[in-house]
Order: sequence, then C-alpha cells, then structure tokens
Amino acid sequence: AWPPASAVVGISILAMLVMVTLLGPALWQVDPEAQDLVNRLTPPWGLGGTSAHPLGTDSLGRDTMARLIAGARVSLPLSVAATLASGAIGITLGIMAGYGSGWIDRVVTWLSDVQLAIPFVVFAIAVTAVFGNSVGNVLVTLIVTGWVAYARVMRLQARSLRAAEWVLSAKAVGATPARVLARHLLPNLKAPAVVLATQQAGAMILYESSLSFLGLGIGGNTVTWGGMAALGPEAIFKAPWVAAIPGIAIALAILGFNLT
Repeated sequence: AWPPASAVVGISILAMLVMVTLLGPALWQVDPEAQDLVNRLTPPWGLGGTSAHPLGTDSLGRDTMARLIAGARVSLPLSVAATLASGAIGITLGIMAGYGSGWIDRVVTWLSDVQLAIPFVVFAIAVTAVFGNSVGNVLVTLIVTGWVAYARVMRLQARSLRAAEWVLSAKAVGATPARVLARHLLPNLKAPAVVLATQQAGAMILYESSLSFLGLGIGGNTVTWGGMAALGPEAIFKAPWVAAIPGIAIALAILGFNLT
C-alpha cells in the first residue's frame, strides 16, 4: 500500500533538507562568513539581485545561501540528536513508571510535574548564565525540557497494557519484569513513540531556533537558522528576506517532520 500523500510530501521535504545538508557545501562553495559590505542587503535573485547571491545577502554582505546551508548542518543534526536523546530517556522512564507503578511512578510523575512547572525560556536563561553558549548546553536544554512529553504518553500507554492478557500470560510463565518490558510492552509501544518523535523533532527545531533568536543558543561564529533570523528585525522593512528566508527554512523543516 502506498503511504498517505501527506507522508510523501513530508518525506520529500526532509529528503531535500538532508541533501542540502550533505551536498550543499560541495555545490555552493562560498564562505558563509565572508563579508562584502559593498553588497550588503542585496535582494534575492529575481527580486532585483543577481545570480552571484541567489538568496541575497545580510546586513554584513554575507551570502544568505551559504549561511542557510551552514545553518542546516547545525540546526538539523542538533534537533535530531535532541529528539533521540530525550526520546530514549522519556520512553524508558515512562514505561518503567506505567508498568512498575509504586515509587517509580511517583518519582517520574513528580519529576515531570517539576519540569513542566519551569518555563522553557527560564531554564534556558539559567543554563546560559551558568555555563555560557555552546552546542552542548543547547543540547542539554533541549533534552531536559523534551523528555517529559515522551514520559507522560508512554506512562499512560504502558499503564493501559500492563493488565493485558498477553502480559499476564508472560508473567505467569515466569518472565522477568525486564523481559516483559523489552519483549512485550516496548514493541507494542513503538508506533506511538515514532509518531511522538516526529512531532518532537519539529518542535526541537523550533526550540533551538528560538534560543538562537533570543541569544541563548550556540553563540560564537556558529551559523544557525535562528541566529540568521535574529538579524532580520533590524532590517525588516528594508530587507525582509534576511529574516524571511531562514524562517521559511525552519517552517519547511517543521512541516516535513509533522507530515511524516
């Protein structure tokens, strides 16, 4: 059976972004940090610009296409890594809490409640103030704030399955709790986990871009889509493409993950 049309569109978008990430630097060999103040705020090709800068330039004359490619090589892998890490933590804790109940359930529930009570931006500000701007700190921020969604969904799913006949049968023949979790519960929770992961991947891209936009991201000379968009407000009326182009890239990535 053919996948739904929406899934085909989502996969196509993600495939295009992966190709840009992997092949972009070889196809467009322009230094994303090279400044050309004479050609600053050049519009994209077709809107008054030239093929020398197909997507225009920013306020320092840096090529937008080169920076978009460089940003994809940071924003996309970072978001996927955060999704996988937070998913592994959240799924593990959620299944343990839902199946084990008792003190494990109370601890996981308490931790998730505490995490949800702390606003994302406040936590990001605290991490940046203490440890500074870096890839590792952004990754930690995304993981710590992202595992809760997995844990809460998996907890409810595991709780509903722990009284299933096939689980009780496995326990009756002497299966250990670890075997029940790994061989019986986890395979039946794979589908909701994958759906949740695709949604969270899009959210991670948005969160990472938001941190970079607010100055709480990676920092330094590292190019990210959020950092590119942060340069847009100062020239929003004169050169709207400075913010619009990275914004479109972020929206496409989120759309691709959500449709998959």
